[in-house]
Amino acid sequence: MTRADGGQHGAKMGVSVALLTIVAFVFGVIGAAPAQAADIGFPEGPKTLVIHPGIEPEPSDEPGTGLPPTAGAPTGIAGHTFEVQRVPGLKLETTVDWNRAVGMTPGEAKKLVAKQPAIEGGAVAADNTVAFSGLETGLYLVTETAAPAGSLRAVPFLVALPLPHPTKSGEWLTTVHVYPKTAAVDVKLGVRDAAAVTCGDPVIWSAMNAIPDVTKLSSYRVQHILAPGVKLLGSAADTVVEITGQPALRAGVDYTVEAITVDGRDALETVFTAAGIEKLLVDTNAEVKISYDSFVSAAGEYTNEVRLFAGDAGVVTDTATTKFGPLRILVHEKGNPKNLIAGADFRLYTSEADARAGKNPITFEDGAELRTNADGLITIPCLRFSNFADGLDRKPDDDLYRNYFAKPISYPAGWTGEDVILKGSVSSATDPETLLAVVWKATGPIPDLSETGGKIAAFALLGGVLLSVGVVVLLRKRREQQEA
Repeated sequence: MTRADGGQHGAKMGVSVALLTIVAFVFGVIGAAPAQAADIGFPEGPKTLVIHPGIEPEPSDEPGTGLPPTAGAPTGIAGHTFEVQRVPGLKLETTVDWNRAVGMTPGEAKKLVAKQPAIEGGAVAADNTVAFSGLETGLYLVTETAAPAGSLRAVPFLVALPLPHPTKSGEWLTTVHVYPKTAAVDVKLGVRDAAAVTCGDPVIWSAMNAIPDVTKLSSYRVQHILAPGVKLLGSAADTVVEITGQPALRAGVDYTVEAITVDGRDALETVFTAAGIEKLLVDTNAEVKISYDSFVSAAGEYTNEVRLFAGDAGVVTDTATTKFGPLRILVHEKGNPKNLIAGADFRLYTSEADARAGKNPITFEDGAELRTNADGLITIPCLRFSNFADGLDRKPDDDLYRNYFAKPISYPAGWTGEDVILKGSVSSATDPETLLAVVWKATGPIPDLSETGGKIAAFALLGGVLLSVGVVVLLRKRREQQEA
């Protein structure tokens, strides 16, 4: 007799999820046995129990047969450990005790084996099967004592040693194979920052949490741990919690969200109530989506973490990252890079078309106007990375890759320069790219800089310094060229 088998319920988020189902296999044998206590002819010698955690024989919807898996079957999942205990007071060789064994539940057996020694561990093979050898004839309670992170332990089950052969009448299996199925969970954290431009803009984090394929679940909670420098927009109460494809959940009834500290970091903890867990288990193919809004306070690379705790599955985690960095504009006199020009005004844009039209400039705390300081510099301290958006690297031909465009608005009195669009990118949290503009002394009327995207003024540039439309150069390279 075996009470361990179940059906696969498909894959969820890349993880095979299945639930252990307790079934009785040998009702036909018992029905054929005499009603009175008579000996059943069991084979002599030790018996072996082989446990295959995380796989199942074919067909998956049939009761277990006790046979080994078919050739080419996948290996089991590592990290599962078991113990077995022989149920005392039963002689399976008699019809009466055999019938008692068939009618027994794991809960009843647990009480009977409370004082019985447990055989722990078993021999683990290369295919992750766990074998208990040298066992006596009897009914055994099998208990999973540990499972890898992300897997719930199988519910305890009963198995009889030996078992009747499923197809060969009168023969018995002295080596019995069982396939307990454990429900698995997984979590995936995503970030949306494609629309963010600078510090203070919304960065949205969303975790998709798997629901274990079980009928009972003791607990379900999710922790979102914020990187230092990531701040909530709003409060914990603004966290959005939902089950995909299901009616809306009720905050305070189905779940609670609380601001806590984890490992010294700010965090949000979502805990499902008993009522909420009941709703989780309505459709275990659904997922729990938890989202919250944040912003970053300075340039940097910020990695948030999510931790999912479901029953006794152990914690499963995932991370996502958002990146912000600086950009600089430098203005100096043509042919004289040591003469740095203060008082030159620029605006910054996220598209060349907007820059040429003078529309939709990036607005900072002090407005859209940017002015060079005494060192001829404008430092824009915090812009979303050009080559990293929504948690992924982006190539220049990607729609989410972003260049930044600087347009001069005015130069200080007595100076003039080209009406140009400077193009640059942000790809470091600490080492900014520098956009270079050169000016020269005005010798006649100073032309107005275009506000509507007119053609570049055709001024002669002396000293071998040429600044073409859209050319982006690093300060160091430009200085080397001019000093050469």
